[in-house]
Amino acid sequence: MTAQELATCAIEKLPIKVLVFNNGFLGMIRQWQELFYDERYSHSELGQEIPDYVKLAEAYGCVGLRCEPRR
Repeated sequence: MTAQELATCAIEKLPIKVLVFNNGFLGMIRQWQELFYDERYSHSELGQEIPDYVKLAEAYGCVGLRCEPRR
């Protein structure tokens, strides 16, 4: 649910910052499974097979930055 908003910001040249947290899950699906389905999880974990949102932002002509925890 981020690509469309990012595209709109780029097309309309809106000075909006988009922050994406990667917790490795489909966020809304996971939230509903926790709240309404007694934590019966099905197909909400993404693992490492997620889009590179920095590259996606750059593809739209926007600035893409990555923040990672210190190790």
